[in-house]
Amino acid sequence: MYLKRILKGKTLFFTLVYFATFISVQSQQTDNKINIDSIFKNKKEVYFSFYLANKTELQTLTRVISIDKISNDSVYAYANKIEFQKFCDFNYNFSLLPAPSSLIDVEMIAEIKTDSKFSWDYYPTYTAYENLMKQFATDYPDICSLHCIDTLPSGRLLLAVKISDNVDTDDDEPEFLYTSAMHGDELTSYVLCLRFIDYLLSNYGIKQEITDIVNNVEIWINPLANPDGAYAGGNNTISGATRYNANGVDLNRNYPDPSAGPHPDYMAWQPETKAFMNFAAERNFVMAANFHGGAELYNYPWDTWSKLHADDAWWQLTGREYADTAQYYSPSGYFDDENNGITNGYAWYTTKGSRQDYMNYFENCREVTIEISSNKIVATNMLNSYWNYNYRSMLNYLKQVTYGLNGNIIDACTGKGIKAKIFINSHDKDNSHVFSSKPNGKYYRPLFQGNYDVTYSANGYQSVTISNININNYSYTQQDIILQQSQPFANFIADSLSNCTGIISFNNNSVAPDDSTEFTWYFGDGIISTEKEPVHKYNYNSNFNVKLVVKTSCGYKDSLIKVNYININMPPPPSVNDDENCGPAILNLTATGNGLINWYYNINDTAPFFTGNNLTTNMLTSSQKYFVEDIVTPPLLYNGKLDNSGNGTYYSSFGQDYLLFDCYSEIELN
Repeated sequence: MYLKRILKGKTLFFTLVYFATFISVQSQQTDNKINIDSIFKNKKEVYFSFYLANKTELQTLTRVISIDKISNDSVYAYANKIEFQKFCDFNYNFSLLPAPSSLIDVEMIAEIKTDSKFSWDYYPTYTAYENLMKQFATDYPDICSLHCIDTLPSGRLLLAVKISDNVDTDDDEPEFLYTSAMHGDELTSYVLCLRFIDYLLSNYGIKQEITDIVNNVEIWINPLANPDGAYAGGNNTISGATRYNANGVDLNRNYPDPSAGPHPDYMAWQPETKAFMNFAAERNFVMAANFHGGAELYNYPWDTWSKLHADDAWWQLTGREYADTAQYYSPSGYFDDENNGITNGYAWYTTKGSRQDYMNYFENCREVTIEISSNKIVATNMLNSYWNYNYRSMLNYLKQVTYGLNGNIIDACTGKGIKAKIFINSHDKDNSHVFSSKPNGKYYRPLFQGNYDVTYSANGYQSVTISNININNYSYTQQDIILQQSQPFANFIADSLSNCTGIISFNNNSVAPDDSTEFTWYFGDGIISTEKEPVHKYNYNSNFNVKLVVKTSCGYKDSLIKVNYININMPPPPSVNDDENCGPAILNLTATGNGLINWYYNINDTAPFFTGNNLTTNMLTSSQKYFVEDIVTPPLLYNGKLDNSGNGTYYSSFGQDYLLFDCYSEIELN
């Protein structure tokens, strides 16, 4: 069925060509090296399929190759050269397939004008894409602004537009993100997201539904998350588009994972990954969706493990709404993969390092993966059809961000908003809680209908639990909270209790409100600081008492003093012998110390002009000042064994302790 759908609308000639390009291979070790070198001679990735009798093997394979989809017992996957070599070690029979982006010729357009006459049945060149994003902001400056998330090493841009009635300010409105094409060869949604931007902008003030959405939601849309993959064949074509980025890495396997750790694909974070991680950390996204292609379904968390998300009922509600609406406005058979158009990610096939799981677990944002077309790149004359199938569902999912539980969390003393944790008792798990955001303490918590007990907590405040809060689907319940400051608790540690430099960094571990607390440090040498976490320089040797006083805006106070806490033992300055002469002369200067003697012309110089105890000057015709440094190397500190013998032991060098042991299979350290 996959082959027919890929080539829907093409002639029999093309179908025959497609079948002719299959290469069936038994991966034997004897000639694999030659085959792999030949296969990857002019490409960074391959697309292939293989038969999988036991689905449990996916737990291992998903860390080796990038699985695209599973149809019956056939697995379709991508791999770069290293991944493919590892896959071949499993000795599966596989068939090399044509790259999906090579199966269709599409019309490109070099210029797009967003007027009523434009038909949206083209894919833009890269330059046309950049210009169109700029044009949106130019044509609708009151409700649209253009933002560059990052510039890639290739020079291509990761762009997003912000759409809001107060576009130049951060309102209390929920933040929402649509993004597309993080797999560079899945580009149907690329055009749909561009058109969705235009639809929102051009209908603001005209259609009440659109006006209400823009007035009540801060909308961010990034239509192209992998421009290097999409335009791997050049800026003027998407022919040759690749799933992976320019470095041959699958971006949707490259994110920190709740179960597999920070690098589940064993690859460094890519520029695109780091850019979107930073982007998400800077924003307060409540909900998000990233669009893909190759199937037609709504894939909700989790991808990484079998346990269900705390909000599984809500995910199924929003998934059914998306799928049912898309099915209603499309021909029979559209958007009905897996469970009639929706699936739990793990139930479909497990992946590690997906952005969906990253956003849900690490950013407390409800993000879903939406597979929008079985053909990764649909024919241009079908783009309007896919728009009509999906745009209502896209609107419905966006509107969900305004439902559920919301409100403001305020400091009782200052009246200011605070960052607090909103935890649904006997419900939340696996980081499904959310946080309010500054400056106004606003929070949004999507929830399935029911009655909930909710606890609100923040560092330095007395927690509050509100019982039996009623939530209805497709509406919101407002619950504002005032938190009282608690008695602060002063606490701190230093990065070093004894050193020879005199420089000490202090870490403030006090329990107190973050923004409404005064911190006063007394370092024992007559110096005082009001920084939260100061770095202090002691100028003489002694044992020093350190005291921290914590005072909140409500007047609550606590202090902690640590007696003889810091020991400074700086080596004495080097001894120097001056020399003088009446008239021009070459002089001999000496300096002695406990270590290496360096000589400088200026006190702020970083590189010495001479090293040694005895300096013979150049011919001096006037007085000259030199600066002398004594570098003393502390003794090496060894605690325990000096090698890796034994069955696991402490081994340390240069004062750094770490655990050394052998691993013969994957383990998890807690």
